Amino acid sequence: MSIFISIASYRDPELIRTVRSALDNKSGKHEIYFGIVIQDHEKDVPDLSWVSNLSLTIMHPKEARGAGFARAIAMHSYTGQDYYLQVDSHTLFGKDWDLACIEELSKAQTISNNKKVILSYFPPPYFVESNGKVSFPLKDPDRVPYPTKQKPCLNKRKEWTAQRIEFNDKSFNNPEESSTVLGGFIFTTGNIVQEVPYDPEISFFGEEICFAMRAWTRGWDIYSPSKKIVHHFYGRGGYKKIWKDSRLRSISWRDLENISYEKQLRVLCGIENSIYGAGNIRSLEQYEDFCGYKFKTFYGIDFD
Repeated sequence: MSIFISIASYRDPELIRTVRSALDNKSGKHEIYFGIVIQDHEKDVPDLSWVSNLSLTIMHPKEARGAGFARAIAMHSYTGQDYYLQVDSHTLFGKDWDLACIEELSKAQTISNNKKVILSYFPPPYFVESNGKVSFPLKDPDRVPYPTKQKPCLNKRKEWTAQRIEFNDKSFNNPEESSTVLGGFIFTTGNIVQEVPYDPEISFFGEEICFAMRAWTRGWDIYSPSKKIVHHFYGRGGYKKIWKDSRLRSISWRDLENISYEKQLRVLCGIENSIYGAGNIRSLEQYEDFCGYKFKTFYGIDFD
């Protein structure tokens, strides 16, 4: 069995640690392939020549167009592996993470009576101390160290994001259903690539709910794993961020977000008719009931 790992990296010094962690902690029972997109200056691109089964795309930061754009490019490197895993370039993998992913996915498929299941969640946090060492906090005011579910929500700027929801079963015996995905951890079967390709026009906020809706209306269920499979470096104070690097691009972050906003409107309001729109296994209206938002009302669109 084989697993394809998609990683989009924007000027991120954590990338090497992420790749090493994936390789050092795999069980050895599955073939691991990488599709990595590095958006960085040539002098800062790390050496990945030691990584087997690697498809590498390197682009100057001025060509960067957001996480959705980079993830769409990384997805193009998929070549038929059994499973697809998407993580951020600042992720640490637990021991035998590949076995845990497949076991949790199998449980969710059984619970939902559906082979088309996506595992996704907010991973517990890790931090990088000033000396470069990694720590795993057990107490954090914003991020809990145990698995949670998630549902869509809006931040203070009315941008689509997600919020954590506690598991019903506090013993964490089984995955539980969620209504959206988190871009920093998506694990599923490889056929997701053809059925729900990543939308390159959605830059950052909103990519997850659009992907979730498109998958769900195509018959995919979304579950959150009940195990700590990976850890995520949230915040990353002092690290380079694409929205702070507008001077490097010919298009501003605001313009990219405007393009993204218009695409989200078309996708979530049922205007988009391409592969990036809703599916026909379940209706968009059913997804609205499932996630608790009326998108046409939110965007102020009246079709009557």
